[in-house]
Amino acid sequence: MSRLGGRLLAAALLATLLGGCDRQPASGIEQPGIILLAEKRRSSSDTVRIDDTFGRPEDDGVHVSLRSDPKFRPGHYFFLQFDFAPPEGSTLVVQVVRRDGVVPERHVFPLVRRPVPPLGEYAVGLTGAHAGPDGWRPVAWRLSLVDASGRTLAARHSFLWGTPDDVR
Repeated sequence: MSRLGGRLLAAALLATLLGGCDRQPASGIEQPGIILLAEKRRSSSDTVRIDDTFGRPEDDGVHVSLRSDPKFRPGHYFFLQFDFAPPEGSTLVVQVVRRDGVVPERHVFPLVRRPVPPLGEYAVGLTGAHAGPDGWRPVAWRLSLVDASGRTLAARHSFLWGTPDDVR
């Protein structure tokens, strides 16, 4: 390929990259502040603890567990950390869409305790009746940290939650 042909090809690729999309894909970050976010289905064997054998109360150690039904541990969990300490009176709002065309479910978790930095995290579980059948995953989800006055401090959503215009 000639030198001119190489430059034309590079210019065409650059033009495609810069102007080929009229809108950048949403990253899912609505309001920065969530630095770690993962989701995982936890079965009853995943949630058994040695303390259960000896009848000791549940102890999360450096983590904080929040469950939609505190009597049940198995379910669908979101694990997250913030890059700041949530202020007193904050709540974590989890919204999930179970199937297409259904209004999102809303679960509110008051943040009474904080995980111990740097390894501690919030483990937020949809448990009990909210867990869904084995292998269930939300079609779409949105997590937001809201202060006592109702102001959103941090928020993130899944790809299928919608466009940035949908969440405003």
